[in-house]
Amino acid sequence: KHITVKKLIKDDTIRAESLHRDPGGKGINVSRVINELGGKTKALGIVGGCAGYMIKDLLERFKVNFNFIEIVGETRINVILTDLSDRTQTRISAPGPTVNPRDTDAVIGLLNNANSRPSFWVLGGSLPPGAPKDTYKKLITHLRERGEKSVLDADGEAFELGIEASPFLIKPNEFELERLLGRRLENDDEILKAAMELCNSGIEVVVISLGKRGAIVAA
Repeated sequence: KHITVKKLIKDDTIRAESLHRDPGGKGINVSRVINELGGKTKALGIVGGCAGYMIKDLLERFKVNFNFIEIVGETRINVILTDLSDRTQTRISAPGPTVNPRDTDAVIGLLNNANSRPSFWVLGGSLPPGAPKDTYKKLITHLRERGEKSVLDADGEAFELGIEASPFLIKPNEFELERLLGRRLENDDEILKAAMELCNSGIEVVVISLGKRGAIVAA
């Protein structure tokens, strides 16, 4: 949910200038872009509650194919608050619904039962509460054993464990890369060197997004 206000004033009632809803999440964003570029894609995942119905409705409007597992919990709604007075943005990430092993097994079932085998699987975003930290690692290992390529875009422990399974491509930003390596990277040369280290560890392509500065790609 993207809310725009003229000026953010704490402890006051503020009338929003605009409110816009978009189906979000890293995997959904990938599917939306591929769809806009004329490619074939399908978004897979877990949804629940009223927010889950909104996601499906919005994806249908964007003509993005999807197949979701429905759970009892409520899909989280993240908020972006834009302050027009100073052009700043505040992002608020809500807690997600708790899942159980049956839910994660059902997602694996979606992957196994896909009607056609894709050129790439994109695994992205934070894991919901209750999902094992090694979920991405297990999925990447499973897909690699079938000869299928995975792209991983995540953060934290789930990202670290997922890398152990040697996905085809990873896409951290510079701050996620620093957290992964446990050290500061002072300039683009150090970022490139760090990306090459990851390539040498078994990852074929490493893409480091740098915001307005673009990206560094190592292979």
